Amino acid sequence: MIKFESFCEEIRNNIKAFLPVTYENAEVSVMDYQKLNTTYKGLMVKKEDETITPTINMDQLYKAYQNQPGVTMESIYRRIADIVVESPIQVNLKSIMDYDIAKDHLFIRVSSAETNKDMLANVPHQLKEDLAITYHVAVSMDEEGLSSILIKNGLLKQYGITAEQLHEDAMKNSPRIMAPEVSSLGAMMKELIEKDLFMMSPEEREMLQESIRESAQMPSFFVVTNHQKINGAGALFYPEMLDNLGKVFGQNYFILPSSIHEMLVLPDNGEISADELRAMVTEVNATQVAPAERLTNNVYHYDVCNHDFKVC
Repeated sequence: MIKFESFCEEIRNNIKAFLPVTYENAEVSVMDYQKLNTTYKGLMVKKEDETITPTINMDQLYKAYQNQPGVTMESIYRRIADIVVESPIQVNLKSIMDYDIAKDHLFIRVSSAETNKDMLANVPHQLKEDLAITYHVAVSMDEEGLSSILIKNGLLKQYGITAEQLHEDAMKNSPRIMAPEVSSLGAMMKELIEKDLFMMSPEEREMLQESIRESAQMPSFFVVTNHQKINGAGALFYPEMLDNLGKVFGQNYFILPSSIHEMLVLPDNGEISADELRAMVTEVNATQVAPAERLTNNVYHYDVCNHDFKVC
């Protein structure tokens, strides 16, 4: 089996043979690409007239080549060629570099401060205990998903604004870009079945239905996310969200960091302890949540009267 380094080099040297002649003079590069919670080798094929191009995750392709029967090098080449040709990201750089335009496309994400500490050294952010709020510019959004750019210190300097101004504008704009959504855990699981988002097999569908039945016996968890249900954990920190949840519950409540995609909230009515909830989060993270989607093993508590969010 070809080693990963050779795999990347072979693709870098040969991918143009699978691309149209218009890519004859394109620049092909492979480099470390850092995102929140993960680092991977990324392949980029950039024509002279393109400002931004997709970064293709070589780690994922290599795993498919290793583990999936029938995946050949030729099929890898053709998959990459399809992505390069069919999904170019054409961006007006002014929409990113001109803050008067970019601020209308700002939104926040939440990640683990510890996991991303090296990256955060070069990124404007605010801490909520051991969670980090970072700021992003939405480049494009359609049925295929959201493309965005993480704002780093260099870009903030070019904007000529303070980190406080960036935070204020992003918090104001996030609910429009990534609208918040709150629902019961059971309702969300039923929605997944009805929409068949995961293309479930009959066995998988039965397992999820069983989970719904079991959840009826569990404490009343609510899910805080965004309408897209992707990178939705940050919705918890939208303006007045913490206080509004407290008004709905009429009491203090716990927050469980389910993943980067959602937070679980639970009224603090004395029926379950913080230690029990922490054990639950730790187990779920270890067995159900991919490393790139984990937040922390901590549980948080919100005091409605004091407006105080803290680690339990």
